[in-house]
Amino acid sequence: MKIGIIGAGKIGGTLGPLWHRAGHEVFFGSRHPEELTALVAGLGARASAGTPVEAAQAGEILLLAVPLVAVPALASSISAHTSNKVVLDACNPYPDRDGDAAAVALRHPAGSAGWVASHFPKARVVKAFNTVYFKVLQAEAHRGGNDGVGIPLAGDDPDAIAAAVQLTRDAGFTPVIVGGLEKGKLFEPGTAVYASGMKGSEVSAALGVEAATGMREGKTT
Repeated sequence: MKIGIIGAGKIGGTLGPLWHRAGHEVFFGSRHPEELTALVAGLGARASAGTPVEAAQAGEILLLAVPLVAVPALASSISAHTSNKVVLDACNPYPDRDGDAAAVALRHPAGSAGWVASHFPKARVVKAFNTVYFKVLQAEAHRGGNDGVGIPLAGDDPDAIAAAVQLTRDAGFTPVIVGGLEKGKLFEPGTAVYASGMKGSEVSAALGVEAATGMREGKTT
């Protein structure tokens, strides 16, 4: 699978190598792709870097891992390349960093995930990978067996959720399906599961959803 990673910072720069290790092709998109030379060279074949537009064009599935305040301007440049694609939204609203954008996003009826999705109206958005500190992702990938670190997921499209579940497993974590996109409000900053490092079963219990099914053997490429 070709994954376009828009934002190669702490989250994108951590998940990209995990997905690459699972057999996927990764394309990192950054405003400064020249700074990703060492990352790409270290991964080798099936890894590339370029602009956010190039990453959006290349990816069959996209990970959006940028500061929330950057979303409107980014959408204006890449939304034409996101039609019918699964977009994993790892953005978080931080008022001290994102200012008015965070306030507006938090007031959206479907929370910050709904606000992000409103900028990509033709994409299939899934809230994902926004709750776990990048150092925890690095340390805990593929640990914990069927009950590893839990990654809550929220989205309205069943096929998009299925893709997010598989990529969560491929990265080495336990997916927890929480519900429709508006349920992303349940795992924004300040909620019980945010930055907790909880196992999948613990996330499930905290959010009152069915226990995660755990990681499957095998990889999707």
